[in-house]
This record gives sequence, C-alpha cells and structure tokens, in this order.
Amino acid sequence: MRTATRTAAREWAATGIVCNIICPGAKSASFLRVMGEHPELLAVADAANPMGRIGDCDDDVAPVAVFLASDDCRYVTGNTIYVDGGSHINGVAWAPDLPD
Repeated sequence: MRTATRTAAREWAATGIVCNIICPGAKSASFLRVMGEHPELLAVADAANPMGRIGDCDDDVAPVAVFLASDDCRYVTGNTIYVDGGSHINGVAWAPDLPD
C-alpha cells in the first residue's frame, strides 16, 4: 500500500491529485476482540506505546483522515502518516505472541 501510494502520488501530482496513506495504531474492532480474548495483553500494548495508550479510531485517527480528505491537504502527497502514538518509533511488534 505504501509503495502504491507513493507511485500514485508521483503519477498524479501534476493533476493536483494527492495520495497519502495512514498507518493507524488504534483500538479497532479486531484489536478489541483480541484484547477480550487476552485481557492481559492490553496493559502490555499500552505500556509499549510511547504515549502510554493505544489510540482511539474516532478521536485519534479520524481527524487525520478528515485532514487528508480536505483542501488543507492540497500540498501534501506521497506520505505515510503514522497515527499510532509513536509506536513505529520503538518498533513495537504488530503481532503479539499469543498463548496457544
């Protein structure tokens, strides 16, 4: 997705079309389902995040998506926007080691 986004951004920049991608770190339905099955992992996930919590889809990720969809984003293209509280900085594991 990131490569396709950069390629599209390069190809369409001259037409004024911008292309960006969001890499979110938020409490999605899937995340909440896994945490419901393994509640002990929630504190571990929060502690691994530099901001001390996993983000909220509506409060943390959605405003960035709205910005990217707005005219205010007209000169931003080809970017990966990490909306993950800094998790990418530490190399936080994207797949926890779940017990059998």
